[in-house]
Amino acid sequence: MSVEDKITEITIRKEATPKICPESPIKPPMSESGEEPSNKKRKLNIPEGMTKSAWKRLEKRRRWEENKEKLKQDRKERKKQMKLERRAKIQEMAAKGEDITKVFPSKKPRTSPEDQISSGAKVILDCAFDDLMLEKEVVSLSGQITRSYSENRRNKYNVDLVVSSFNKRLKQRFDNRLPDYVHYKPEGIKFVEDDFESMLPEDLSKVCYLSADTDEILEELKPDEIYIVGGIVDKGRYKNLCKEKAEKLGIKTKRLPIDECIKMSGRRVLATSHVVELLIKWFEYKDWKLAFEAVIPSRKFRLEEGEVNTADEDTHKASSSDDKEKKSDTE
Repeated sequence: MSVEDKITEITIRKEATPKICPESPIKPPMSESGEEPSNKKRKLNIPEGMTKSAWKRLEKRRRWEENKEKLKQDRKERKKQMKLERRAKIQEMAAKGEDITKVFPSKKPRTSPEDQISSGAKVILDCAFDDLMLEKEVVSLSGQITRSYSENRRNKYNVDLVVSSFNKRLKQRFDNRLPDYVHYKPEGIKFVEDDFESMLPEDLSKVCYLSADTDEILEELKPDEIYIVGGIVDKGRYKNLCKEKAEKLGIKTKRLPIDECIKMSGRRVLATSHVVELLIKWFEYKDWKLAFEAVIPSRKFRLEEGEVNTADEDTHKASSSDDKEKKSDTE
């Protein structure tokens, strides 16, 4: 092959090689609508004067309202399926002769309303602190109130349970998310929009406001007295809040004997529902230590060095399940 032929062959090869232009990036594929996908984030249409976080909460609530019926149906179906699976598991374990209670611990014993004994005491949940709580804390308080009602309906003794200052966001929460509360039995709980002051007798010596910030201990309960419990979830932000309110009204304050009865780890402030149940249990046992051991989950107990927590793990699970209960008994 001559030199001229070689030069011609090289030229042809160069022309056949595709040219790559670095300045022309590969375009992404078109969408179904024929438009190129945009990498820009969707612009949020936030109303003037509203923060981004507030707008997100509003949008979340709007989406929930749009889908709540579907969510309700899905939850119902899941609950039905779980019951079927539980029943099948129990039948399988029974056929094998296995202990069912290890996997499915029995629920708390329930006393029928006809067999309940009235303690004669009134317990008021003072819910006048709505403006001091976050939205999630109002949600938490509503759950504690429903559990308080449930405990007041299932225990051997009951109290005259009243929710005062039932208004603002707390009432909205019940109206929108827990509407079954209108069917609660009045002997189990009463809801009052006004502050509890209108319910107080002239003789305030028989009224006691429970507060973890006071020194005097509540040694015993009396059938003809009124016990006020602060209905607030604040994670300790407002120290002395209930104590100072009671002092302004001329009401004595006392605290539950937590450290005197149990060794408790973490915060010494109890949930509203636990306080109500403790008061109910005291009338049954007439002993604070027994009441605390029956109400407070043993996982919260503080152990001394060298001690071993021998509490049954099933008890822990049952207590945790009770703490997460969202819907109370309306029978």
